[in-house]
Amino acid sequence: MKLIDNWRESGKLWSIQWALAVVAMNLLASLLPLIEVHVSVPVYAGLNATAGALTIIFRVLSQTPKPV
Repeated sequence: MKLIDNWRESGKLWSIQWALAVVAMNLLASLLPLIEVHVSVPVYAGLNATAGALTIIFRVLSQTPKPV
C-alpha cells in the first residue's frame, strides 16, 4: 500500500473526510438508545457495513487533496 506523501495534508483528501464521517456515525451509535427511535439497529448495522465497504473503495480511488 502506498502511503500518503504528505500526511499532514491528509485531512484534505475526501476519502479521509469520509472515514472521519463514518467514525462520527459510529460515535453516535454509543447513543443508540436515543437514536433507536429514529433508526432501528438492523438498519444502522446495514448503513455501517455499507459505509465500511465504501471507505475501502474510496481509499483505492485516485484523488488529490482539495485546495483550502
